[in-house]
Amino acid sequence: MDEILLFAADEPERGVGLSFWNTKEDAERYHREVFPKVVTGVKHLIKTPPKVRAFNVEAAEIFRIVPSKAA
Repeated sequence: MDEILLFAADEPERGVGLSFWNTKEDAERYHREVFPKVVTGVKHLIKTPPKVRAFNVEAAEIFRIVPSKAA
């Protein structure tokens, strides 16, 4: 459904990616079939292997934040 990439202002090499899925099965399929290819493609840019963790969305609001304007 959506993905957000966050990078630390004081450590631009440290980042977090959040992806949102309609179903747990969709997320698991992506993690199994696509994510390994993505990691291989950017392996030269990352220092440590990414960690994948699952969370449930309990509440959400849409703010339409523009990436270059966010603080």
